[in-house]
Amino acid sequence: MALSSTQPNQVSVPVYRKLHRAFFALCIVLAPLILSAWFALCPTGVGDPACPDQARSLAVFAVFRSTNPQLMQVFLFLSLVVPYVYTLSYIGLGLLAMKRSPWLATFGMACGFAAGIVWAAIADSITMLDSMARIGLNPLFVTVENHYYSTWMVLTFGAFWVIGHQLGYVLLGIALARARVIPLWAASLMVVAAPVMGPIAYGTNQGLLQILGYMLVLVGSIPAALAMLKRKDEQGPVRAGVERVAAS
Repeated sequence: MALSSTQPNQVSVPVYRKLHRAFFALCIVLAPLILSAWFALCPTGVGDPACPDQARSLAVFAVFRSTNPQLMQVFLFLSLVVPYVYTLSYIGLGLLAMKRSPWLATFGMACGFAAGIVWAAIADSITMLDSMARIGLNPLFVTVENHYYSTWMVLTFGAFWVIGHQLGYVLLGIALARARVIPLWAASLMVVAAPVMGPIAYGTNQGLLQILGYMLVLVGSIPAALAMLKRKDEQGPVRAGVERVAAS
C-alpha cells in the first residue's frame, strides 16, 4: 500500500527521447521555411514556379552566370539541405498522427518520403547547371540540359516530386485533423497549401504562389512542432501493468 504513495505517476522522459522530439520539431518547421527561401532565391526569379524553366535554357544559363556568387552559394546550400530536412519533416508529421490515424499518416509519410529523396536529383541538376553556366554560354550545354530533362528517369523523378509532396501534405493534414493533435485551422492550412503551390501556381505561372503555399505550411507546422515537443510516451502493457500493481 505504501508503494503507491512513493511511486511517481509519471516516468521521466529519457534525454534521447527529448532530443528525438526536438529534432523532428525542428525539421517540421525548417522544411517549409527552407523551400520558401529556395524559391525566393531562384536565379530565374520568384515568378518562375518551375525553377528553373528549361523551356528557355539559354536564358537560364545566362541568368545563372550573372547571379551574385554569394547568393548562388546560399541557393546551392539550400538545395543540398532540402532532401534531408524535407523528408524528415514528413516523417515527423506522420508520427504525430500515427496513433489515431495510422493509414492516412502512413500513406502521407510515404508520399513525402518519395518526394523528398527526389530532391537529391534536383540538387544535382542545379549544381551541374550552375557549373556549366560558370564555364560559358556554350550551346552544347543547352543541348545536354534539354536531353537530361527529357529522359524518362528525370521525368519520373519530377512526377514523384510534384505528386508526392502535394499529396503528402493533403493526407497528413487530414490525418492530423482526425488525430486532433493540432488545431483544425493548422491542419486545414496544410491541405489548402497543396493546390496553391501546385495546380494554381503552375496554372497561372506565378512563382509567388509557390512561396505562399510553403508559408501556409509553415504557419500550420508551428502547432505541429509544438505538439511534437509536448508529445507524451505511449505506455506499453508491461509499464501499465507495473503501475497498476504499484497502485494496488
